[in-house]
Amino acid sequence: MPSAFYLSRARCSTLDDPSLREEIRQRTGSDSEVTSILRSLERFGTDASIGEFLVTPAADRGYARVARRVVWNVRAIRL
Repeated sequence: MPSAFYLSRARCSTLDDPSLREEIRQRTGSDSEVTSILRSLERFGTDASIGEFLVTPAADRGYARVARRVVWNVRAIRL
């Protein structure tokens, strides 16, 4: 299973940055998960109390077990 990682709020200030997308893709191995993580980051907005984001993998608990899949959770770490 992939490892959790942190992203600083400053690093996520421009969500359309291609290098940010590539960093997340390298860590998750999935373009669809990049889109999902970026949507989560966007929902947090520009909350100044957030210092960084913790992105953690979890096993998908869906009903279809055809292929094991990892879902990613994004949690804000406040200052």
